[in-house]
Amino acid sequence: MRSSHFILILLGLATQSLGWTLLPRPWKRATALFFLVLDAAWMIWYARDDRSLSVSGVWALSPVATWLTIHLILGPVICVEGLARLLPWRRWVRFLGVGLILGGYAWGLGEAYGPPVLTKVALAFPDLPPAFDGYRIVLFGDVHAGPYAGTRTMGRWARAIGQVPGDLLVGAGDFVTHTPEEAERTGVAFQFLHPEDGKVGVFGNHDEYSHTDEVADRLRRHGWIMLLDQDLVIERQGQRLVLIGTRYPAEDKMTDPPRWKGQPWPQGFRIGLCHSPEQWPLFRQDGAELTLAAHTHGGQVNFSPFYNAALERTPYVYGLYHQDGDSLFVTRGLGCTGLPFRFRCRPEIVQITLRRGS
Repeated sequence: MRSSHFILILLGLATQSLGWTLLPRPWKRATALFFLVLDAAWMIWYARDDRSLSVSGVWALSPVATWLTIHLILGPVICVEGLARLLPWRRWVRFLGVGLILGGYAWGLGEAYGPPVLTKVALAFPDLPPAFDGYRIVLFGDVHAGPYAGTRTMGRWARAIGQVPGDLLVGAGDFVTHTPEEAERTGVAFQFLHPEDGKVGVFGNHDEYSHTDEVADRLRRHGWIMLLDQDLVIERQGQRLVLIGTRYPAEDKMTDPPRWKGQPWPQGFRIGLCHSPEQWPLFRQDGAELTLAAHTHGGQVNFSPFYNAALERTPYVYGLYHQDGDSLFVTRGLGCTGLPFRFRCRPEIVQITLRRGS
């Protein structure tokens, strides 16, 4: 079981346990029995899960998502009912409690599936080749085609990206959620986009989990240039941008040197493309002055300054970071994982304009 699944299951169990604690005694036995049956059925389903089921349609949820959705709906409702029986004005407690629950879910869904935000960033570098002054990179990540991103959703995101002027389109990983077939959905949605210097992608953790070679082949058939520990040189007027793209490291070992480590890079202004911002130091060591990443979803559900789940993994949660003249931009991405909700963390498309100067 993946660590993200484990955290989500703990969240569901905690909600369920709190609700059960608040229930009056006559209800406890029946509720406990109900949840035991529910959890037993879920464990059987999860154990025999065929992940191909998760791509049969927009509403086909994986076992983890289904289990968590049920518990995060039932758990709070049980909490409200328990409080209503302990407090006066029971009707008002029930009314307000259920209203808050439904309102929270509506907010999360609306933010997750509302129109993406366009973030514009201009970055200046003293040694940027003059031919690339004003060069525009359109960055996105984490579409997670699959249970939470169907054909219509992917199409809306692709059309929004198509309206952003750019010379190069960069997909910073997690094109799929579970299976290589989901890459077809991404490929078809983005196949009408033809920026001057192409569509370049790197692999995220979900892509690596999902039969890497087949995912790459499906995307390439739809015009993507997949940089899997490879470089790509873009030339203008005899001057060069050198893109270095890395695949997601095996077993989440972010400090392991990638396959291109130690290999000579072509001469030119170097830009690193990766999924996880934790790899930024590796790119800086090899001279990348700009690195582009995704993976964090900006936390997806953002309670900053009190809590942001992404901070448990990396200090580079979202936005622009600088260190000794080098820059990192982390996009909060378009899709969702775990839950189909976002809070204070709208999906985004990023337009980065390169400038020559200090």
